[in-house]
Amino acid sequence: MGLVEDLLGCPLQMIERSYWAAKLKNRDDSIEWVSEARMVHNWRAGEQRRIDWMDDIAATGDCKRITELWLLCPPSKTSPLGNTARLPIVRPGSAFQFKVATHDTPGIGGPGIRTLQAHIIGRVDNEKGDCTCFIWDPVQDGMLTPETPIYDPLQGAGRDEQGNTIYSRAYTGRYAGKTNVNNFHSWRPSLAPIGALALDRIGVTL
Repeated sequence: MGLVEDLLGCPLQMIERSYWAAKLKNRDDSIEWVSEARMVHNWRAGEQRRIDWMDDIAATGDCKRITELWLLCPPSKTSPLGNTARLPIVRPGSAFQFKVATHDTPGIGGPGIRTLQAHIIGRVDNEKGDCTCFIWDPVQDGMLTPETPIYDPLQGAGRDEQGNTIYSRAYTGRYAGKTNVNNFHSWRPSLAPIGALALDRIGVTL
């Protein structure tokens, strides 16, 4: 089996959601891999759970041992074989990952529906908080990269010679995967700006 299959426990084409994975360096210079797809025993609840970034990476200080951060994504229309993104981490404490979700409650007392809007891995590049990210966006059915431009559809509205309204995507000068942890932007109109990230909870040190 290859590395991706080792991290997931199955081929990339078989997953139905995204997972993060991290390469950690030990004190003796040996390496180990941690993947969200793996299960650990939750002693408090007496059951199995997936490895959690906040509990098992940020809270333990293992976030400072990360040398590579990966995002493993399921097949989509734009990438039938799935997507894999890799971020090299040079500065300890600069790697992070988080998910963005919306919660819709159908009625009072109803169970509600949690919808994943995005899964993000990132690396803080300087003390100002500028960061480089890869984003799995299930709504757009694909992966966004540091080179994916952000377009504003409203800026491109206009009329042709006959007076008919036409729309063309206008480039905003920004990129989906280039933002700042102190004011994390959105990349599509249907997603509100994320704003400042809770750095202590995601294990980031500026």
